[in-house]
Amino acid sequence: MERRRAFCQASIFAGPLAAAHASVALGTATIAWFETASRCWTVRPIGAFRFVTFRLIWCSSLASAGAQWIERIATSWLALQTSGGPLGVGVVLAARMLPSLLLGIAVGAVADRADRRRVLMMVALSGAIFAVALGALVRLGSIAFWQVVLFSFLGGCIQVSDTPARQALVVDSVDRAAGHNAIALNAVASRLFGAVGAFVGGIIIPTFGVASCYGVVATSYLVGLLLLARADPRAAKPVTPIVHPPFRRAVADAGRLILTHRAVRTLVLAAVACEIFGFSYMTVVPTFAQDVLRAGAEGYGAMSAASAIGATLAVLIIASLPGTIRREPLLAAVYLVYGLALLALASTPNLTTALLAMLVIGACASAFDTFQQTLIQFAVPDDQRGRAVGIWVFSIGTAPVGHLEVGVLAATVGAPAALLVNGALVVLGAVTLAVQAPVYRWQRVLHVHERLSAFAEPHSAPDKGNSGVTPEPPP
Repeated sequence: MERRRAFCQASIFAGPLAAAHASVALGTATIAWFETASRCWTVRPIGAFRFVTFRLIWCSSLASAGAQWIERIATSWLALQTSGGPLGVGVVLAARMLPSLLLGIAVGAVADRADRRRVLMMVALSGAIFAVALGALVRLGSIAFWQVVLFSFLGGCIQVSDTPARQALVVDSVDRAAGHNAIALNAVASRLFGAVGAFVGGIIIPTFGVASCYGVVATSYLVGLLLLARADPRAAKPVTPIVHPPFRRAVADAGRLILTHRAVRTLVLAAVACEIFGFSYMTVVPTFAQDVLRAGAEGYGAMSAASAIGATLAVLIIASLPGTIRREPLLAAVYLVYGLALLALASTPNLTTALLAMLVIGACASAFDTFQQTLIQFAVPDDQRGRAVGIWVFSIGTAPVGHLEVGVLAATVGAPAALLVNGALVVLGAVTLAVQAPVYRWQRVLHVHERLSAFAEPHSAPDKGNSGVTPEPPP
């Protein structure tokens, strides 16, 4: 008995320790390759890749995205197994997003005041420790549903600080002219290794078990930590001293941005609606793969990977867009196609067409987030960018409402019907955005609108102050 207990303990800790050693070796090799490749480039890098600090942060985003997606796949599948239905998955995902609602504005204020690189390093270290603890608990075989919910909430508390700090740090690492390109390329990194992480997670679960996923997650986080340790944002541009207001005032100012800044308010309302009815589709994907498509964990991993691949392609296209192209009409178009793709997924008869639908859904989700992050950061002064992203994190913190809503719908009327309802509501939200905020319409539609206004009121100029958002400044 003692020998068996010792063997179990060794097997529990051997994985995480091996992962830690592997992460150090992989991180060192990555940095060495990165520096060698930088010296050997015969063509000058374009856009944000001109900056060494950005390239290091970009590589750390690869590692972080891989960790987050593998963890997402593993935890969602674990929730399905321990609860037995889509409502349980919805509860777990809601617990994961709840910290965004509770802490989003506060962590945005922190990102404006603290050393953003150190914040991200603490997130990576905490994420690795969290993954080792959860993996050990799963390997012991004593995991219960309430523990999955608790760990999901704690993981959300760790990750909520990542987005405001990372987005602001990305812009810090380049000059202002490369800001749009840097945000889009960072989204490429997140989506690219999101696809890899989703695919790897779908393979690891049936092959090695859920517990092994968390060892890979810890490894990936530690690689990102090593890369961040080498980054120095001060090398990209001079540091301008900023007098920060008291923390409580900074949080209050962030809240007032929603109420008084038309551009920020419009983006927040669009984000809330899309988060509740659009992004909540992730709750029913495990059930859809298992009960509707009969594809199991491998099918779930493939669907998640297809979504991440579509997301990667979308942000690659966005990264190549010139700064003169208005992002608002593109966001509205993406919003509309998002809803149509959800309707298509709801009626798909097999895995092949489901993968195509997930490809489009992933592309739309990624593009929507990227346009939102870009518009909200460039709508405020530089010293408020962290708070602006914190407001966006707060708005996506309404996701628990959507996860619970679609989970209840799927448990009551089935996953396809739940997707049909939410897809229709996303389409309605996109149409409402275009109607209420003319700046989100295509230019030709804007011209027609202005002509009609001029014909109806020949003695008054069109009021462009009511367009709903401040035009994006040129890069």
